[in-house]
Amino acid sequence: MAFGLLLPIAPVTGLPDSGHGICVPPTVHSVQPCKTPPIPYSIVIKEWTCWWPPQPLVPLTALNPIKATVLVNGLPAMTFGDQFTPHVSVCTNIVIYMCPCQNALCPVPTPEPCSILTIEDNAGTGHIRFLFSSTLTVFANKLPVGRVLDPLGIGTPGWMGWSYPCNSVVAYGSPNVLSS
Repeated sequence: MAFGLLLPIAPVTGLPDSGHGICVPPTVHSVQPCKTPPIPYSIVIKEWTCWWPPQPLVPLTALNPIKATVLVNGLPAMTFGDQFTPHVSVCTNIVIYMCPCQNALCPVPTPEPCSILTIEDNAGTGHIRFLFSSTLTVFANKLPVGRVLDPLGIGTPGWMGWSYPCNSVVAYGSPNVLSS
């Protein structure tokens, strides 16, 4: 008997996640003095003007032999807490630098990468992604298995929810192995 929604189990395949955010390049991030570093904002704010595209779910560390004991169609299953390579934004926003020119200050609009403008993106390297499993019934090595639509951050993803720091979800799963 299944408890809840049956969803495909997610094996470690290197396929991309769903991505999150929306890219709005003409957005003015801040106005600040010339030659100062951009002031970063939280990803909760930048989600509305920056886009983190779908990126492959490649494990941050090498798979160990214990992980290979539970296979889904010949591939290791994702489990709660699996960490993946950082998620980097490819979008830019505008920082207006006020620089001296003649006897006044002139605005110099400069496009800056969103990964530099976001606190959680660690100065341009991207924010962490880890699997936050939602299954209550299927476990591998005492850890809940990952399924399609599971968040890659803590919380509930989607339009009405929020997962932090990554609002992406697992986008691909096994076509014939399901979990509730």
